[in-house]
Amino acid sequence: MLVLLTALAHLLAFLSTDRMARYPGKESWGIAAFNLLLFSLLLVAVLALGRLYYSRGYVLTATFLSFPLLVFYLTRMPPVRLALVPGGVADWLRAHVGEKLPIARLDEVEGVVADLHHLDPEALPLLAEASLRGIPILHAASVYEGYTGRVPLGPHFNEGLMALAEMDRGLYPWFKRLWEVGLVLFLSPLILVLGVLVALLVYWDLGRPVIFAQERVGLGGRPFKAYKFRTMRGAPREGVYVGEEEARLTPLGRFLRRYRLDELPQFWNILKGDMSLVGPRPEQRVLAEVYAKEIPLYPLRHSVRPGLTGWAQVQQGYTEGVEGTRLKLSYDLYYIKHLSFWLDLRILVKTLWVIGTGFGAR
Repeated sequence: MLVLLTALAHLLAFLSTDRMARYPGKESWGIAAFNLLLFSLLLVAVLALGRLYYSRGYVLTATFLSFPLLVFYLTRMPPVRLALVPGGVADWLRAHVGEKLPIARLDEVEGVVADLHHLDPEALPLLAEASLRGIPILHAASVYEGYTGRVPLGPHFNEGLMALAEMDRGLYPWFKRLWEVGLVLFLSPLILVLGVLVALLVYWDLGRPVIFAQERVGLGGRPFKAYKFRTMRGAPREGVYVGEEEARLTPLGRFLRRYRLDELPQFWNILKGDMSLVGPRPEQRVLAEVYAKEIPLYPLRHSVRPGLTGWAQVQQGYTEGVEGTRLKLSYDLYYIKHLSFWLDLRILVKTLWVIGTGFGAR
C-alpha cells in the first residue's frame, strides 16, 4: 500500500510539474522541488490520518530519488508549440530562437507570445480570441529568458529595470546568508587543506606574498578587498583585462585559474560578508566605473552581494570588454530577477562541472 500511494503521489507531482514547467520562462528546478515536496507532504498527511504504517526514511528517500528523475524528464520535454506576435522583444525572440516559435493558426498552438509592453493594437483581436479559447498568453521577455537564461537588454526595453523591481524575495536573502555560511563552515577543513597546499605551491613558484588583495565593487556599489592567490609574475595592475596579462601568467598560475583554485581565499570574503557563495562576480572598481558609464543598467548588478560563482560564469564563462560585459550583465540580471534557493542550487551543481572541465577559465 505504501509503495502504491507513494507512486501515486509522485505521479501527480510529475503531471503537475509537466503542466506548470512546460512553458519557457519557468524555473523548472524550483517547480519540480515544490511539487514533489507538496505531494509528499500530502502523502504523509493521508497516511497519518488513515493511521497507515509508513517509513519516513522510505518516503524521504523516494522523494530524493524522484527529484533528479523529474528534472531529467523536464530537460527532455518536447518544445511547446507557440505562435509569435511581432513587436518589441518578440522580434528579438524570433531572431534568436525563431526556429522554436512557429507562427501558426490558433488551433495548432499551445500558447501565444507577445511583448505586452510594446503591443500592436491590431494584435488585440488575436489575443482576445486566444484568451477565449483558453490558450495561454505569454510575455515575450519571459519566453526569451526561458530559452536563453538572460534578461533582454536594449535601448527600448525596460526588462532590466523589471529585474530590480521583481527582486524582492522576502526572507530568502537572510536564509541565503545562513545556509551559505553554514556550508562554508562545514567545508572549511577541506578548504583549509587545499588552501595550504596551494599557498605552498605559489610560494615555491612566485615567492612572497602568496595572496594579493584587489579592490572590487560589492553590494550597493561599496568597494571591498577581494583576496586571491597570485598567478602572475610582478605586481598586480588595476583595470587590466586578463587577456592583456597572458605573458605574466606562470604555468602553475594557468592551472590554478583553470580549476579556480586561485579563488580559494575568497571564502574568507564570504565569511566576512563581502561576498556570497552564489551571485554576480565582483568586478574591479576601475573597470566597474567604466562599465557604468558605457552600460546604463550596469549598476543594477550591485543590488545583491557578489558571488564566488554565478549564473553568468556557469552559462557564459569569462568575458571582457564592454560588449562581453553587456552579455554578462544580461545573465546577472536574470539571476537577480529569479533569485531563489533552487537557482542557487542549480548554479552550484553546474559549478562542479565548470571546475572539473575548466569551462570559461582565463
